[in-house]
Amino acid sequence: MMDVWDWIDYLAKGLKKVANESQQNYQQVHAYIDGHDQETLNQVTEIVHDAIKLKSPNGKIYEITIEDDGTINKKKVGE
Repeated sequence: MMDVWDWIDYLAKGLKKVANESQQNYQQVHAYIDGHDQETLNQVTEIVHDAIKLKSPNGKIYEITIEDDGTINKKKVGE
């Protein structure tokens, strides 16, 4: 039969093991998220479009394009 001090020691070791595993899981999750966010950011910065379609608050869709001199054009889709 365990005495109370053995039981407390056993409990403390169990809690320490759980805390260590939780810390490792937390670090692994954050390392994955950080890496994934950087990968996503890299992908987004490499995307280049000829035209972008945007929807206004009332639901109208506009196509935005740019000229070689930097002039931005917009036209309502369907016109």
